[in-house]
Amino acid sequence: MKLKKLRVVQWIEYAAAMVLVLPFYLLPRSIAFRGGELIGELLYRVLSRRRAIGYKNLDIAFGNELSEEEKQRILRSNFRNLGKSLVEVIHFPKMSKNYLQEKVKIVGQENYLAAMSKGKGIIYLTAHFGNWEMSSHAQSAAGHPLNVVVRPLDNQYLDNIVTKLRTMHGNKLLARRKGLKQIISALKNKEAVGILMDQNTSRSKGIFVDFFGKPACTVPVIGLLVLRYEVPVIPAFIVRSGFDTHTLYLGPEIDIQRTGDAQKDIAFNTAKFNTIIEDFVRRYPDQWFWIHNRWKNQPLNN
Repeated sequence: MKLKKLRVVQWIEYAAAMVLVLPFYLLPRSIAFRGGELIGELLYRVLSRRRAIGYKNLDIAFGNELSEEEKQRILRSNFRNLGKSLVEVIHFPKMSKNYLQEKVKIVGQENYLAAMSKGKGIIYLTAHFGNWEMSSHAQSAAGHPLNVVVRPLDNQYLDNIVTKLRTMHGNKLLARRKGLKQIISALKNKEAVGILMDQNTSRSKGIFVDFFGKPACTVPVIGLLVLRYEVPVIPAFIVRSGFDTHTLYLGPEIDIQRTGDAQKDIAFNTAKFNTIIEDFVRRYPDQWFWIHNRWKNQPLNN
């Protein structure tokens, strides 16, 4: 039995996490959020490995387009956003639907409604922008709950808490390890599904398509589903617009290539989805999650 599987170890981890979390939960929201920014600043200084990954990714994406000072500013903002986002998640139980409607402006809701009117369900093409956990809450608070594909936490006690936070306004979670079957079921029920597709994956599960001009191993699940079920896909990205405010952008339905060559179309459409994410990263470079090793896996012939 692995150490992580031992119930007593998981309980100790859970107890330690609760001790760290409780003060931030009890603090007034504005003070807690400032504290989250300071946590992010601390993480920027102490997580040297993640900091190095962030700089490497910025070099891949922008090269000499940005100065070293600009890259440093973006990366520090990234860490501060992460710290604040963690504290925002802690405060989810205090966030009513009215609060979410007040603090998260939704731009392009008509695009969602038009896509849903086709009666085939909908897929949100999304990524790790801003506080991505807020985007699904904003939609559910607006009366449009969705299914979100997630990776369950290794610690069952912590996972139970996070699941309650993520589903408090009507959303449902689909476990990534058996996600395809659940996604298909949700779409057949004419429901909405959110898929974050901006992370590196294994060679056995992904295909290589360009992201900022470099091959990135990408899960082709959306490309597969749109061809098989003709489900509409819209981009959905959330960004911070102020100290405690956000804007969720819902773009128009994405045109899908269908030539009859399934493999070719999946690769083409997956590359197109990456380009849409890349374009949004370029618009809001300080909002994307740079400290993930997006280009970790590369083609074997590289």
